[in-house]
Amino acid sequence: MTDTQSDAERVTCTPETPANAPRLYALGDLLGAWAQDAEAAHAAHESGTPRGPVTGLGKLDSDLGGCLAPGLHILHGEPGTGKTAFALQVAATCGAPALFVTTEMGPLELLRRITARVTGTYLGRLKSGELTVAASVELAAQAAAACPMLALMDATRDYLAPWKVEDSAPAGILEAAETWRERHKAASVLVIVDSLHTWADGAPLPLATEYERLNAAIDDLRRLAARLGAPVLAIAERNRANMASAGQSAGAGTRKLEYTADSVLALQRDAGDWQTDAAGEYSVSVKLAKNRNGATGPKVSLRFHGALQAFREA
Repeated sequence: MTDTQSDAERVTCTPETPANAPRLYALGDLLGAWAQDAEAAHAAHESGTPRGPVTGLGKLDSDLGGCLAPGLHILHGEPGTGKTAFALQVAATCGAPALFVTTEMGPLELLRRITARVTGTYLGRLKSGELTVAASVELAAQAAAACPMLALMDATRDYLAPWKVEDSAPAGILEAAETWRERHKAASVLVIVDSLHTWADGAPLPLATEYERLNAAIDDLRRLAARLGAPVLAIAERNRANMASAGQSAGAGTRKLEYTADSVLALQRDAGDWQTDAAGEYSVSVKLAKNRNGATGPKVSLRFHGALQAFREA
């Protein structure tokens, strides 16, 4: 390590970072793994069971190739399009254990939003105090019972490392995700980070620029996905110049967002205003701006109910 390396480079190059040495493969060496993968794919096809976590939105899952494949996935959108609500709904309905790492909203607020969607209770009623304590707790209990495989990990107060740096350090995201997957005896797990930019800002890199922090964070999440053999979905900010764009390069800060990710999902309101219809919904869409495992470019039309924090296919 040289004195000219940035803080971001020091973090991604330290021995604590999980990284296997590169391996050389003759093509024939891959046949055993190919057979195992083909067997899993055929079994999933025959049973109609997704091979991994899904979004719960049928058309979007079909375009993604059937599920969220292992790797890094980026979700971006302009403010107010319901990025957190979308990610929470995916986490709760993905069909696999899900770990939602929150860097912005506290766990109690996230539970309120989950409760609104699950019970059909307007979010404002859960905050106003108009419900009795017993009625309020009963609604929250219904939500918890409906989402037994969803866990929230609080990173709003302190930076949460992707993995433990040493034995005495707190468990990182990797250890928590592995423990949650093992608890449910599941083949996969979904990790969601809300949001990537806030998480990167909290990293202990005092001399690193914002650009270096973000690049280091993206590299860490890509390695995290590889270690887990599972999808990691990170919510990203959108840059100001492309606030109205649903393109793959609309993510703020670095081109690593689109070049490194396996998929880029762009959430976009379709109308020019936030006017809701009689049902309290307005039109949004999610566009697959990048997709290594299926079609690129399709736009799936959705309806979003902000008071219920719920998305559905239009």
